[in-house]
Amino acid sequence: MSTSYAIGDRCFEADGKYLALELPDSSPLLGDPAALRQRLSDDGFLFIRGFHDPDAVLAARRDMLHRLAERGMLDPNQPESDGVVAADKRAGATSSVRGNDYLKTPSVRDVLYGPRTMKFFDELFGQAATHFNFEWLRAAPPGAGSPIHCDMVYMGRGSQRLLTLWTPFGHITPEMGPLAVCLNSHRWDDVIATYGRDDVDRNRTRGVFSDDPAELVDRFGGRWATTTFEPGDAVVLCMYNLHASLKNQSDRFRISCDTRYQPASEPLDDRWGGDPPRGHEVLWSDGVELESVAQSRVRWGI
Repeated sequence: MSTSYAIGDRCFEADGKYLALELPDSSPLLGDPAALRQRLSDDGFLFIRGFHDPDAVLAARRDMLHRLAERGMLDPNQPESDGVVAADKRAGATSSVRGNDYLKTPSVRDVLYGPRTMKFFDELFGQAATHFNFEWLRAAPPGAGSPIHCDMVYMGRGSQRLLTLWTPFGHITPEMGPLAVCLNSHRWDDVIATYGRDDVDRNRTRGVFSDDPAELVDRFGGRWATTTFEPGDAVVLCMYNLHASLKNQSDRFRISCDTRYQPASEPLDDRWGGDPPRGHEVLWSDGVELESVAQSRVRWGI
């Protein structure tokens, strides 16, 4: 087992200055929406063990792995349930959320939008909740990882009470590249007032705040944190929390999904409504030249 983990091209020792392998657990607050709202305001996220029905999560995982196997994505010499990536599918690692609608099975959507999940957000918002019509589903192979960003720059044209739910499908260790949050980054007013006001389609940016995870610790005083996730666990994120994923250092797919929820009474970013939603009109267009992170940082002045 490795004790060194990567975000992008930087490696960090476990439980050192830059990376903690523990997240504060908000599970004891379940059933107390006011306490959950306060914790979300204080920390910028909620880590909740047993958020979903573990059996439902594992059933959805089995469905997705079977579909990956049908497409030759899994090692045929290993148990399908292990999700070991076929040797010829490990090159060009990506965490793309496009082109994988075949993985969005009814069992997956039952986990993400079923009564248990929607009841939680109804109670958290204190009114009826709704969700975007797109699932940011990732089957991340070895070597894949997500860059440093907050979600507001990708979906900030509607309700400002929007929340992200990160759902891991299965037992996911730090070696497999799970979500990592940057502690207290939702309180960095200078970052929120500049980068946090961006719009990836309007400004033709990648939406990435920094290519250097150490900068967020050394310059801004944050610290990266993750943990080992079990089936049923989930993380709720506010729109300004900076996060990324560790690089997948295992031989298996890390399967997870981001979904978005907001009060039904408030406007919805029109890129993510509709059936199907149109999505990013610039970021996802072929041949569009996007501003580099270095150029964006100069424009933001931070």
